Amino acid sequence: MKALITGAKGFIGSHLYEDLKRQGWNVVGIDNLFHPCKKDIPFKFADIRYYTDIEKYVEWADVVFHLAAQIHVDKSIESPEETLDVNVKGTMNILEACKKFDKKMVFASSSEVYGTSQVDFMNENHPLDAQSPYAASKVAGDRLCKAYYDTFGTRAIILRNFNTFGEFQNDTSYGGVIAIFTRRALQGEDLYIFGSGEQRRDYMHIDDAVRGYELCFQNPDLEGQAINVGTGTTVTVNEIADLIIKITGSKSKIIRTDSRPGEVMRLCADITKAKDYGFVSKTDFEQDLTKYVNWYKNTYCGDGRDR
Repeated sequence: MKALITGAKGFIGSHLYEDLKRQGWNVVGIDNLFHPCKKDIPFKFADIRYYTDIEKYVEWADVVFHLAAQIHVDKSIESPEETLDVNVKGTMNILEACKKFDKKMVFASSSEVYGTSQVDFMNENHPLDAQSPYAASKVAGDRLCKAYYDTFGTRAIILRNFNTFGEFQNDTSYGGVIAIFTRRALQGEDLYIFGSGEQRRDYMHIDDAVRGYELCFQNPDLEGQAINVGTGTTVTVNEIADLIIKITGSKSKIIRTDSRPGEVMRLCADITKAKDYGFVSKTDFEQDLTKYVNWYKNTYCGDGRDR
């Protein structure tokens, strides 16, 4: 089986690449190195904003896992035009190639398309209420996939991934909060929390996210549909900060700053549909967070190792 992964040098893409390779797939990853993680995988340089960059790779593949995107809310507020160019035009290019060559596509949508939860558990019918340019761009890509399926029969599956953490997630200013807090706590630096810190997210370990992508490929009757992948449980930013300080034994202080524009207050997945297709979340948040913090410490701290 031949798979193309766009955004293969990113956090989730790089883990998906390695997992498919372990299973014996022939995998090609493409990336423009806009925001790569540190996992070292082979890739081809290509930019999804340019159709000529991606056409030959889509033609080669049996399935396209489309993860390439500008994924950061703050960056989307600073550069909305760039965000739309990557996330909407780029997705349309992938869809056009999949349509031309009749390829299956799994699209990385996002829980951010829902906006703040209007119910305790958000199923796939929850209103789409984007609260940032990033979220709006993902709504556009999400709905383009549905439109291409309805109009052209393009075999697109829409995976609405909830928050993910794990090894090799970026710990820079546009990285994940868990990775950033871990780096700062291990260095004894203050942890900055925007607003009240009571923002709630459904966090799953990277292994759950990878299983979600593979589940989509394995179920052809999901074509043209959206599906949530998460855990169905939530944790606040305050709780994350407290746990990381506890696990690391850090003397870091928590500093509160102004709320961020476009901030979603609560996201929690209803994963009934995913369960119906065989998905089981294996995330134990505190246990997996502890493993991640210890991995980070062993990988990046001490002995002169590069971070």
